Amino acid sequence: MLTCAKATRKMSFASDALFNDMLGGIGGAGMADTARYPQAKSRSVTKIEVIVPYDNVRTGIERWTITHDGDQAIAYILYFVPDGHGGTNFGVKLDSRKT
Repeated sequence: MLTCAKATRKMSFASDALFNDMLGGIGGAGMADTARYPQAKSRSVTKIEVIVPYDNVRTGIERWTITHDGDQAIAYILYFVPDGHGGTNFGVKLDSRKT
């Protein structure tokens, strides 16, 4: 299970529902990280950088750093894409830059 401290959570522009989907929903950052690093015993979002703020009008982009077992940090780029009907589609990809 991917966790996130309240102070870190406040760095994101995602709504609570969208943020929770990213943590534990199908296709979210938690699922992507579990698939890529199944051996990690704990995983936590330790940093969120907003590249483009999400506002339900334009695509939002955030960089989330996830720390495994308290020491290995991996970054993902998250995309929040408004669907034009009040909902949001999202995507996650591994960030190739060093954390």
